[in-house]
Amino acid sequence: MKTHITLGLSLVAGLFFSFSANAQKTTITMAELPAKAQTFLKKHFGTENPTYIIKDKETFSTDYKVQFANKIEVEFDGNGDWEEIDGHHTAIPVAVIPVNIASYVKTNFKDSQVTSLDKGRWGYEINLSNGLELEFDSNGKFIRIDD
Repeated sequence: MKTHITLGLSLVAGLFFSFSANAQKTTITMAELPAKAQTFLKKHFGTENPTYIIKDKETFSTDYKVQFANKIEVEFDGNGDWEEIDGHHTAIPVAVIPVNIASYVKTNFKDSQVTSLDKGRWGYEINLSNGLELEFDSNGKFIRIDD
């Protein structure tokens, strides 16, 4: 019985690593991004020039990462929907922040800016320039300060 369990776990681990090994990262041009991603970047980062654009193709998904000279990074899913915007401790454009979240930050943290914004299925997580991390639901309603 132990042999069967060990063999089963080995097969699962092997499959997992073979799927991970199939990941391919390549540099691409702006024109090769999904149309949604191109539109988003032109609208919110039109004056910035990307230093690189990476397409990360894995077995079951494709993601894109765009970095600008000012070190801001934007990550997109395979459809071109943004997933994360990271300013690396610099403010990200207010126009990319959902209105409810921007309003909450402006009201409650007047002297701070949003330096990163992560959109997940559950909602949003943001980092502020004062070091705090805040969580919001998918409607932009404040949930809590994350420790």
